[in-house]
Amino acid sequence: MASMKIYQQLMDSIKKKIVSGELKVGDKIESERAMSEKYGINRMTVRNALKHLEEEGVLESFRGSGTYVKAIPKIEEKIGLGDDNEILSLSMQIRQKGMKSSRVMIAMNRIVPEGVIADAFPNEEKVYEIIRMSLINDHPYALQKAYIPYSIFSDATRFDFENGSLYDYMQDKGYRPKTMISYLRIENLPEEYVEIMQTDPKKKFLLFDYYGFDKEHRLVEYTVSYHHADYTKFRFEAEINLSSL
Repeated sequence: MASMKIYQQLMDSIKKKIVSGELKVGDKIESERAMSEKYGINRMTVRNALKHLEEEGVLESFRGSGTYVKAIPKIEEKIGLGDDNEILSLSMQIRQKGMKSSRVMIAMNRIVPEGVIADAFPNEEKVYEIIRMSLINDHPYALQKAYIPYSIFSDATRFDFENGSLYDYMQDKGYRPKTMISYLRIENLPEEYVEIMQTDPKKKFLLFDYYGFDKEHRLVEYTVSYHHADYTKFRFEAEINLSSL
């Protein structure tokens, strides 16, 4: 059992180096002998770890040349939504799990609010609609449609929302959400996003409606977020008054 734990720890260490970018696809990794001496473990344990990583398609060995990074590890952990009370961007939650986070900007438009968006921002003539896709280890994970009031964030087009956090931008403007209310539903992904999310049109997604309020209790964000159920866990807590049962 001790040997199993050691080789798994080595596998995790190598994976984290790849996910963090310390090791890139095509890079040659240290030899068995070097890792054995570096970590104080026997070469058979190192060989076992490398063998499993080859079987997972993460590494590739070439006789007489060495072992190289073949691919970024697949997702192994689920993102825990509702795990704590701190309001974090999705990219930060992903990085906290030791996984690579990236985004693809799909669209950003200034629109006249209608329907549920108008209900959320009844006093706003215009809002920004920011549509982005979040990826974990280069795999599509979530599609988010964020709405923020133009009256507060009129210069939003100057910000790089593909590489920067929405909450960092809102923090700079002095309107970062301090309170969040969310609602969970199970829905199909809208048809226009099925291809970009590389999913089956019949597959169900976890759909979260987020309402973010600033320190003055003003609604500053409404976000509709579709999450791959395969990669997401959700915790719900409630207090039960037994005397009322």
